[in-house]
Amino acid sequence: MTVYLAEADLRWTEHSGEQGHYSAPEWGPEDLDRAAVFLAELPPQAGRVLDYLLRNPGRAIHCTELVDKALDGPNEGDPARRVAGVVSGMSKAYDNSGRRYPFYWWEAPEGSTGATYAVRPSVAAVFLAARLGQ
Repeated sequence: MTVYLAEADLRWTEHSGEQGHYSAPEWGPEDLDRAAVFLAELPPQAGRVLDYLLRNPGRAIHCTELVDKALDGPNEGDPARRVAGVVSGMSKAYDNSGRRYPFYWWEAPEGSTGATYAVRPSVAAVFLAARLGQ
């Protein structure tokens, strides 16, 4: 089942992310240049994951789909760990940005496996506008 989160959905505040998802301001329309720099600083795999999330604003995407579609598979081993390792590659861009990580993530519910990721529609708009302005 596909799940979309509207901009005002309370689940954005109930994510599993830690300090990097709370401690800095959210991305906004004034951050186009900052978003362009963020994108330029990403390692290739992290860029592919973020690109996939940006093309699907508000959609909750399971880590197995990210491995299959953004990282071109194969989806063997532990996809949650693979995606977590890839998104950790965003740390330099995050540190330099002065903003939150541009994605949110949620641990799997009890009895399930893998994490789910999403980008807020407003944040996706900032990054897509920054990319168009490049």
